[in-house]
This record gives sequence, C-alpha cells and structure tokens, in this order.
Amino acid sequence: MDTQNMAPPRIAEPHTRESCDRVWDEFQAALQQLPALPRLAFLLSEVLGKPMDEVATLLGRDGASCRQLIDDARSRLRALHASAHGDTP
Repeated sequence: MDTQNMAPPRIAEPHTRESCDRVWDEFQAALQQLPALPRLAFLLSEVLGKPMDEVATLLGRDGASCRQLIDDARSRLRALHASAHGDTP
C-alpha cells in the first residue's frame, strides 16, 4: 500500500456556521443550568483566563474553594452534555 500519497482520515465534517451556532447555544443553555457561583468561577477562570488568585479575590474565597467550584461546574457541564447527547460522562 502506498501510504505516502494517502490523505489523512477525516475526523469530522468541516464546521459550518450552523454547527458552531448550535454548539454555542447548547453551551449557553448548559451554563444557565449551573448554580451562580460555580458558573461565575468557571467563566472567570476557564473562559476569561483569569488567574486563580484573581478569581479567589473577586469571589471572596480562597483558591482551594474556587478550584472546587470550577471542578463542580466542569463536572456538571459534562453531565449535562452527556445527558443531552446520550453519552456517559
């Protein structure tokens, strides 16, 4: 078999505007289902890229409790995604 001229396998179809919008809408809907404090900690850290010490200061908590809030949010988002798509988290 001539492997030098083989194209790499396609992992997924190219994304379209509609598929990007659908993913964003699903993400926003899942975020709205989170309790306020884990959602805020997650957004500050994971979406906005704030350092943990800044997240802790903004939330008036210590770093360990902020990490727990973020882990909780991440776990809940995974579970929501799994239940919406019939996957296992």
